[in-house]
Amino acid sequence: MDFEFLVGEKEEKLSVEAKDGVWLARFGDSEFRAEVVTVGPNVFWIATSDRSFSVYAAENEGKCYVFVEGQHFCIEKPAAQTRRKIGTGGTLKAEEVVGAPMPGVIVKVPVRKGDVVKVDQVLVVVESMKMENDIRAHGEARVKEVHVKAGDSVNFGSPLVELEPVS
Repeated sequence: MDFEFLVGEKEEKLSVEAKDGVWLARFGDSEFRAEVVTVGPNVFWIATSDRSFSVYAAENEGKCYVFVEGQHFCIEKPAAQTRRKIGTGGTLKAEEVVGAPMPGVIVKVPVRKGDVVKVDQVLVVVESMKMENDIRAHGEARVKEVHVKAGDSVNFGSPLVELEPVS
């Protein structure tokens, strides 16, 4: 999964891939492997080959606040990414796996396999930090697979729904 975001005024890109319980992350020219364990709501324990630490994350009004080793960061989506996500859209061009943007509990899944969804249609509702978050379609697509149901707990990046282009 690739993420683009702002840290202060600087636009950054983070690529993350999970394999066999180990996360591989690429940030700028740096690359690291880590085991990530969810300790509690929005609390993670991260272990690399030479150290381990806790990370606390919270989302409020479209911004993500991350606290790690005494430092705090405010991360927000760049304007272009926000426009792409909620814009007038079109038809999905390639298959897409919609992942959980935060850890939480699935409240509702108003779509089923085979449904055709429109731009900005709610795919899944995730509760995190006592707030319900609507996860919406970026474009017109067909639901290829639904990976969650109401009551399931999910971690950041967990697959929620697979979408495919409408033929």
